[in-house]
Amino acid sequence: MTIEPVFLEDEQLEAEKIKKEHRRLTEQFLADVKTTFGSPHGKRVFTFLLEQGGVNATLYSKEADIYRNVAVHDFVVENILAPVVTADEEVYLSIIRERAQNLRNEEEKRNG
Repeated sequence: MTIEPVFLEDEQLEAEKIKKEHRRLTEQFLADVKTTFGSPHGKRVFTFLLEQGGVNATLYSKEADIYRNVAVHDFVVENILAPVVTADEEVYLSIIRERAQNLRNEEEKRNG
């Protein structure tokens, strides 16, 4: 059984069309993520989402919470943090630097 060359060419063209559309949507999404989370409002929302997901918190507490904590953490890392870091790593790093500075300032006030 042989496959017609025209059929193969149509399949290849369709596959290429799907790839291009997927690439376009991915680039658009990453640009949207960069723009959204690069703004002061977006950084606050992003920080809130990371905190809700426990990205910087311990995953283990009461035994009943372990699975929930791990599941939420993994969801946030894979579906929120990863796209932002892919789009613009500097957004995430600036949030981490701001958080570290705030912690240092709080420590200085306590030890003041």
